[in-house]
Amino acid sequence: MSEFEGWIKWLEPGFLLWKPEDPGYERPAYRDWTEEEDEPKYSPKEELALLDKQILASDGFDIDYTHFRCVFNYHLAYLDSDEFAEEPTETTRDLLERLSRKSLDDYNLEYRTQFEFVKVVKANFHWCCAYMFLITFEVVDSSKQGFATLQIS
Repeated sequence: MSEFEGWIKWLEPGFLLWKPEDPGYERPAYRDWTEEEDEPKYSPKEELALLDKQILASDGFDIDYTHFRCVFNYHLAYLDSDEFAEEPTETTRDLLERLSRKSLDDYNLEYRTQFEFVKVVKANFHWCCAYMFLITFEVVDSSKQGFATLQIS
């Protein structure tokens, strides 16, 4: 992640919201475990350690949620859902594309680059004082005719 003037990099640490045995627990959609399995792969403490390791290694952009039974403060954004939709026909992908295009426009203006938006690849999010999206998207460098992947938060 690039350092921008006035920007202070700070990662929100992972924290546990719900364990499977907690009242009100809802199984995460990304969970790869079946109810028939006898033993969990990791304890809640081990899952949190794995989450934190992935957050630190990727600035929160690359998290493999498939090993988690627990629910944490970081979540996978489902691009084709309407979870963050502002209009009836909008999807989360539409919102993230708008955010990505705006961020890319600002980046191109500031750094005098000529990147062109291609598509959103994936996104994670967490809530702090507002939703923080960690978006990975593809761009084309029109000055070099090549593809690149950018990650923004």
